[in-house]
Amino acid sequence: MKLSRPTVINYLRLAKAREIVSVRLSGDHFRLNDLADRLTQHFSLDEVNVIPGEGLSDESRLHEVCEAAAHILLNFVQPGDQLGVSWGSTLSLISDSVPFWSVENLTIRQLIGAMSNPLLPTAERCSIEIAHRLNAQCINLNVPAVCSSSELAAMLRAEPIIADQLSQLKNCNKAIFTVSPATRDGHVTQFNIVTEQEAERYITNGAAGIIAGRFINAEGEPMTGDVDARLMGIELTHLRQMSGLLVASGQEKLSAVIATLKGGFANHLVLDSLLAEAILAQQNA
Repeated sequence: MKLSRPTVINYLRLAKAREIVSVRLSGDHFRLNDLADRLTQHFSLDEVNVIPGEGLSDESRLHEVCEAAAHILLNFVQPGDQLGVSWGSTLSLISDSVPFWSVENLTIRQLIGAMSNPLLPTAERCSIEIAHRLNAQCINLNVPAVCSSSELAAMLRAEPIIADQLSQLKNCNKAIFTVSPATRDGHVTQFNIVTEQEAERYITNGAAGIIAGRFINAEGEPMTGDVDARLMGIELTHLRQMSGLLVASGQEKLSAVIATLKGGFANHLVLDSLLAEAILAQQNA
């Protein structure tokens, strides 16, 4: 056809944008390295993918990890699976990078209710986008992520339709999620799930990370409190029973990732090489 390389690249880019072609990357080279092997063995995981992060800014490193995770997700899900999807910036970046690749009889379920902050990525957006790209059925959780009182949350949970939606979350056999460090100014406060004062109380009592809006301690055990009674979404005891794909980037998540792995929430892991090295260094100290 006598087309130049730039012309071919532009045609491929246009074809991807129009969903005419899809490119699927193999994750073998992310698994077959010493860091991945050591993490797999140390935490008894099924699969670890370490994404090179040296020489990149924090933002670029996060984008690289999320793009890799989007392709790894295609190998994680199988026909007939029910995949639970969490929320946050990491999941939003992943959802925007998932290749258009049909997975037969796949169901996507939103793991936490609707958010109120229009400037931040929400659980429903992440779920809908992943379902669209994988040609899957999407089942949103049509409740607020957090209620103003535990009494109101209890009343909503008692409604038959909502009770059924929450119960159906337990049917998820797999989940993709991230973990946030336990801080006063994280996503859970930006989304008004907890106040800064409530977050401070959890931190004072030993909180190390936040998964799907719920706090865990350094050993990965759920920390229940008043906030949990107001939350509408997956409970950590049920999330732990699923096959979990944890995606994380940035050394600020060091303690939170270690806690998540100790707690047994994930058996598949995607992370950057700097974070991987920091985890192993701390565990071997």
